[in-house]
Amino acid sequence: MPTPILALLIVVVALYGVQLGLAAWGFARVTRAPGPGPPDEWPSVSVVVPARNEADDIDTCLDSLRACDYPDDKLEIIVVDDFSTDGTAERVRQRQPAGMPATADPVRLVKMAAEQPENGNHKPAAVATGVDAATGDVILTTDADCTVPSTWIRSMVRRCTPETPFVAGPVAYEHDDRFLPRLQALELMGLIGYGAGTLGMGLPTFCNSANVAYRREAIDALAAAPNGAAQDELLLQHVAYDTERDVTFNPDPAALVTTAPTSSFSGYLAQQARWAHMGLRYPFVLPKLMVVGLWAAHVALFLACAAALALPAWREPVLTVFLAKMGVDALLAVPPAKHFGQRGLLRSAVPTELLLLVAVPIVGIVGTFGPLEWKGRELE
Repeated sequence: MPTPILALLIVVVALYGVQLGLAAWGFARVTRAPGPGPPDEWPSVSVVVPARNEADDIDTCLDSLRACDYPDDKLEIIVVDDFSTDGTAERVRQRQPAGMPATADPVRLVKMAAEQPENGNHKPAAVATGVDAATGDVILTTDADCTVPSTWIRSMVRRCTPETPFVAGPVAYEHDDRFLPRLQALELMGLIGYGAGTLGMGLPTFCNSANVAYRREAIDALAAAPNGAAQDELLLQHVAYDTERDVTFNPDPAALVTTAPTSSFSGYLAQQARWAHMGLRYPFVLPKLMVVGLWAAHVALFLACAAALALPAWREPVLTVFLAKMGVDALLAVPPAKHFGQRGLLRSAVPTELLLLVAVPIVGIVGTFGPLEWKGRELE
């Protein structure tokens, strides 16, 4: 293998290793930091649930939200029907508890009245509609196909203070020990660890909209979000980089939100491409460069592996670098997997690494240049 090419490969993967090593340190920081105690008075809370064609899952989601331990007079749950065509709104109406007056039910249905192209004409517009309808001092968001524990709201709210008005929470996939779902679940653990770790480093990058909380006064940053961008990630970055206030990650397992992964490889690639679609649209240079650096390391290693299939002299050095990358990834994947009770996923480390080696370069290109759809609508 030519020395300049090997040197370049080592440098790219070494920079990747430094970034992930720092993120692993940041994750350790946020998990070891003492959690805040309960507030003197619990604030009013609005849980916003955007829903588009979620009739099959909305019942389970609402049951888990209704079961949350939070003062009834300070909680509202707003389901935003995002032009569903499968009866999602009807399911929400039918879930009105028998004998309970509508005014006593914490669940409120809000139907979007018009398309909102300024918000990307998809999920962020639904979230914005729910936030506009919300009355709570603290806004929590989750997805209609998610399940939350009964401790979720209190755990997130106690960390969401005026001084720290944005809190990102953990999300995990329910995998039922099936092969592809297990790989997705381990990858998600790594992503959660990376997002939490960058928060712990003081250099926030991304979070998962299935589990975030923010104070109402922080929502002004939403106005600066470019069209089609993930509002939660941009709000996270705006608070972190544009204000004097803090953002944080909630490492409490009692706040772990669960959802189902995609059931097919094509669905997985489409989902990953949607996530990658947001990276180059970040308004701040540093998180953009960090995400691009992750992608570049996978591209360099993928190209080297492809060349090694035809060039025997490349195989040993490329394998060595690949194993080094696996070791670095373990630094970030193992701690969150253990912390959130997902230790059994670690036996899928090798196939997950092979999946990422192929998938990350593809989804980065497709997410940047290819046409993308989400539930029948083109993403901008």
